[in-house]
Amino acid sequence: MEGRSTSEARNNNGKVVLVTGASSGLGRATAARLVQRGHRVYGTSRQPAGETDWPMLTLDVCSDGSVEACVGEVLAREGRIDALVNNAGYAFIGAVEETRLEDARAQLETNFFGALRMMLAVLPTMRARGSGHIVNISSLSGAVAVPFLGAYAASKHALEAMSEALAHELRDTRLRVTLLEPDGMRTRIGFHHPHVEHPELAPRRKRLVSLLERATREEGNDPDLLARVVEQVIEDSAPPLRIAIGEGAKRLIEARRTLSEAEFSKLLATALQLDTDTVAA
Repeated sequence: MEGRSTSEARNNNGKVVLVTGASSGLGRATAARLVQRGHRVYGTSRQPAGETDWPMLTLDVCSDGSVEACVGEVLAREGRIDALVNNAGYAFIGAVEETRLEDARAQLETNFFGALRMMLAVLPTMRARGSGHIVNISSLSGAVAVPFLGAYAASKHALEAMSEALAHELRDTRLRVTLLEPDGMRTRIGFHHPHVEHPELAPRRKRLVSLLERATREEGNDPDLLARVVEQVIEDSAPPLRIAIGEGAKRLIEARRTLSEAEFSKLLATALQLDTDTVAA
């Protein structure tokens, strides 16, 4: 890690940071960046494996008991949690008509209820200490509902609403909430697909899947772009509530705010390559 050993990093006066979903992608990049900066990082995964420069704890954000045990272990080791980075995620891709109720529940269980479980677990100790920071990894989909990502967007919209309400409720304290809205990161995230395809909708959905796979595997932004933003906000005494990450995300969010519904709908269809009748190979 650029000449800084884990023991050296953990011996300075850094913040204690808990990063969920730190075995790969955005979580791993964030944990690595924060360790470099001298913060005392704890990562989590449902099944920790492999070598890291930070402790990895077992965590299933969909389980009350697992969340309680994980947060309790960090508090037992460190006595405090200065920052929580809610990064663990799940991505279902399907048209609304292809989405079963169990698909939607699974999507919200991780991205919304899982993040909420973590927030509820750390807030008491943060309030007791009088300081703390919750960083919730949202998405462009938290601001813009994209076709074939309805359940995913619903989970991120819900996370944004809860986070914004919490930020207002904490206004007179030294506790902070930040939402990060990235787009097109090279995370190699695995996508979940419908059990039954709608014959009229599947071709366009498959074009979107192809686009997303290129973005998350080859063409998207380096995850370190988000990791650097996490580093900046947890070291900021007055961070903003929302930060869009990536030029594409910034442009689409601004367009959503300024264009008419018809204009934005056309722009979105063009950007997602959904206006052609030719299925991508």
